Amino acid sequence: METTTHSLPAHSLDQIRPSVRRDLLVVAAVTIVTFFVSSLLELTERVLAFTRPFEAYQIDELPVTFLAMVLALAWFSWRRSRQAVEQINLRLRAQQALMAREAQFRLLFEETLSGSVLADADGTIRLCNPAAIGLLGLDDAEAPMKLGDFYADTALWRQHCAQLERGERIDAPTLELRRADGSTARVVAKLGMMKGVDGQPEVHLYMTDITELTRTQRELADALAENRLLSQRYVALQEEERRHLARELHDELGQSLNAIKVDAVTIREQSEGLPDIRRGAQAIVDVSTQVYQVVRSLTRRLRPVALDELGLTSAVQFLVEEWQRRHKDVRCSFQADDDLEGLAETVNITVYRLVQECLTNIAKHAQAHSVSIAIEPRSGAKAAPKLAVGVADVGCGFDPGAPRQGLGLVGLRERVEALGGRFEVSSAPGRGLRVAAVIPLEAAR
Repeated sequence: METTTHSLPAHSLDQIRPSVRRDLLVVAAVTIVTFFVSSLLELTERVLAFTRPFEAYQIDELPVTFLAMVLALAWFSWRRSRQAVEQINLRLRAQQALMAREAQFRLLFEETLSGSVLADADGTIRLCNPAAIGLLGLDDAEAPMKLGDFYADTALWRQHCAQLERGERIDAPTLELRRADGSTARVVAKLGMMKGVDGQPEVHLYMTDITELTRTQRELADALAENRLLSQRYVALQEEERRHLARELHDELGQSLNAIKVDAVTIREQSEGLPDIRRGAQAIVDVSTQVYQVVRSLTRRLRPVALDELGLTSAVQFLVEEWQRRHKDVRCSFQADDDLEGLAETVNITVYRLVQECLTNIAKHAQAHSVSIAIEPRSGAKAAPKLAVGVADVGCGFDPGAPRQGLGLVGLRERVEALGGRFEVSSAPGRGLRVAAVIPLEAAR
């Protein structure tokens, strides 16, 4: 429904104010005609002759009095006409300002990207801007239609009508509408009812089309879910491969090193009187022992044996103790609930890797003098059970908004969010770092 622009002709001051020159000519003409008529009829002499018998009553002063009254009336008329012209000019300026403001609001109404609809109390559409016409898919904007015809849920329209009649304003974050061609549109809408210029109630609807935005959000959510599933699958395959490598290192390379060491010890014991052979055998024993320690360290990093044999708490405790042994100048505290048994393997390995990666980052970058680690389950009457993990250090910190080269924290976030958890990092230069993760236990089983 389109509105028609009304305009008034421009009035100039010359069109409203009488012409001064014309009025002066009229006055001069009337004066000359009066003079000739008075001269011809000798009106003054007749007036004096008529008033002479009444001189005692000062009737002869009436002409002068009438002249003064005429002059006063002329001044009064001039004043009134001047005020009238001023009032007309004020009204003209006010009307022009009103027309300019109306043009501004009309432009705003017609050019805005949001749809605006004006309807009667029963929902009959009286006016809508081009954005609303395009959003609702109207071909004939003048056809009488009702707002309720565009509601996908007619029961919701009746509910909105009841709310509007009670004087409530409606904010709809998501409203599903049915276009004229039958397709569906999603909008953010506001509805209100107020009295119009004729005193009758009017329904005002303001809406913004979010159909494409909703579709994009849904596609992004689906893509995110697929990425999380892929990430979770990748992490599971990675852990399985690490477990396989750890088993191969332990079973094959470990046994081979032990066999080499046993043979070297045998050679050393049987090489009495052969110092060169004895020294070579001892060197083989030392090297095999060192390589075996490296293999054990690699095996623990690939797949912590304590995690499978002793559980999460003991495995993390051993990890912390080993880290503390290598970094004696850093004070490290660890707190964990004893009741952490029976957790899903994905939860166990995620928590272990989180603590492991945080300790590695602290050793490389934090320059910390103290570290605290806490693992505790959380549960409530209504909330699902969760596992909270926190690692904090008192070190140099960093700016979370600055670009970073490493992918350690990114990988941890992917691990935690793949289980439906929440991962947060808070830090500031000179104020240390805190990593917090909350993992739902039910979703990870």
